Amino acid sequence: MKFAQLFLCLLLPVLLAAQYRPTIVTGRPGQSIGGLTVGRRVYQIQTGLNVNWIGEGADKRTNLTETTVIRVGLLDHLELSGVIAGASVASAANGRTTRERGISNTQLGLRYNLLQNAGWRPSLAVQGRALLTAQDEAFRRDHTGANFIVSAGWSLTSATGLTLNLHRSWSGNNTRTTGYTSALGFSLGENWSSFVEMYGSLSDGATANFDGGFGRLVGDNLLLDVSAGWQGRDGLTDYFIDFGLSFRIDGREAGDDFIHSRINEN
Repeated sequence: MKFAQLFLCLLLPVLLAAQYRPTIVTGRPGQSIGGLTVGRRVYQIQTGLNVNWIGEGADKRTNLTETTVIRVGLLDHLELSGVIAGASVASAANGRTTRERGISNTQLGLRYNLLQNAGWRPSLAVQGRALLTAQDEAFRRDHTGANFIVSAGWSLTSATGLTLNLHRSWSGNNTRTTGYTSALGFSLGENWSSFVEMYGSLSDGATANFDGGFGRLVGDNLLLDVSAGWQGRDGLTDYFIDFGLSFRIDGREAGDDFIHSRINEN
């Protein structure tokens, strides 16, 4: 009984507070996801192009990936999301370079917000997605996989925020990985924001990659972004630039309540 009462005390602020924000809050740019959902009757699209250079000299390869995430607010604290990505990937074999093009990734899943940031207590969300096998043959998974993420976020000051992610993934190709992200976000005024981030794997030894970038708010429902990063895996030269946009369609009714956005909650 005492446990049930404690659980209700923790859950009550979640039940009373809405998820909707007066300006769009998006998972772009960067690798981290935030601790909030888009809000009931809100429809959001996040899309971008990643240009990745791997290797040096004659062995240098350029890969392109376009990723689109569609988020649908089912309830104030529950959203449905889908991912579709297309890629153009170069590979070298027997002295020749070949390129595969097509649908490279499809996912479908849910995100649920458990808590919102209040003092030391972080915003907290869990997200789970099925990694589907609906890709072109060159990229198709052997089996359906899964990915689970726990996200926590804190507003450190009125202009800075911290987001931490821990994720576990089953690729569908008989591999399992555990990874992390740590992102520090900054408000640069009314319409500009920036971030720096470290992310990597915790499987078979920890790795560290780095990226950072900027976002520009254009109206309440549109955000443009650009970022760049370095991935020092296996001693290879591996770096990228990424640019894209996020926009939302607000299906809420006039008079619905909202609370003010915090920088870390994406």
